Amino acid sequence: MNQKIHKRSLVVSWVWPLFLLLLLSPVLGIPNDKITVEEIIAKHLDSIGKPEARAANKSRIMQGSVLATIRMGGKGQSRGGSVMASQGMMSLIGLVFGPQEYSNEKAAFDGKRLTLGEFSPGMRTKLGGFLLTHDVIFREGLLGGTLSTAWPLLNIAERAPKLKYVGTKNIDGRLTHVLRYEPRSGGNLEIRLYFDAETFRHVRTEYQQDIAPPPVNDPAQSALQKETHLKLTEEFSDFKSEAGLVLPHDYRLQLTFDSANDPLLQDWTVVLTQFVFNQPIPQRQFDLTAK
Repeated sequence: MNQKIHKRSLVVSWVWPLFLLLLLSPVLGIPNDKITVEEIIAKHLDSIGKPEARAANKSRIMQGSVLATIRMGGKGQSRGGSVMASQGMMSLIGLVFGPQEYSNEKAAFDGKRLTLGEFSPGMRTKLGGFLLTHDVIFREGLLGGTLSTAWPLLNIAERAPKLKYVGTKNIDGRLTHVLRYEPRSGGNLEIRLYFDAETFRHVRTEYQQDIAPPPVNDPAQSALQKETHLKLTEEFSDFKSEAGLVLPHDYRLQLTFDSANDPLLQDWTVVLTQFVFNQPIPQRQFDLTAK
């Protein structure tokens, strides 16, 4: 009899804390694993603004400053100006440090084709080369997140990507919900979108690709080879209201080339201070080759 009572008390001792945890999870902000992709998208859209405010915004032009920092594969910092613009599915970004500087970054998508700035004929920066190789980032409207009218979650029915909830992750002490994004057109990038678990604002996007080394016949050389890991990260913070939309004002890009021969770690921190909405932008502005 006493043994049965002891077993019952043991069951109660671990069932009750579990029940209490489930009961208090909404209060404590503990995420519910049963949250759906549809719920995340709906709450995310609400975090941007009311439906009428989102629908009313047809174009955006944003300007500010940029600080570029090379952390690996060189060393140094450059300060300059930034511009981001979008209209419908078209978008552009410009990070300019000087008229002839190698570190200038310019990319524009006219809805069909991505064009890039060049510091000399046929020569591009590593960021430019990464974007050109993976132009799906622009074709899907992903670059710039909610700063762009092309942001795919604003028109998920037309984009029709495959979205899968892959759990939660702590980013700098902040709990986020993570969605894996697979473009309908496919591609070789792993794309993950991160949403603040409390506000459902989009705070981060990661694009990753792993490249296997070329095969070699020499076993000794083969043992020395390693995969190349490419990663582009976007981070968004300092959310403020602009024309009825809550948008990030701090935007950070970080590019990582983890390779044996030519490693690189570089980031660009953009602070946006000027926002202009619904000013028509000629399509040629989204083509860097247009005269």
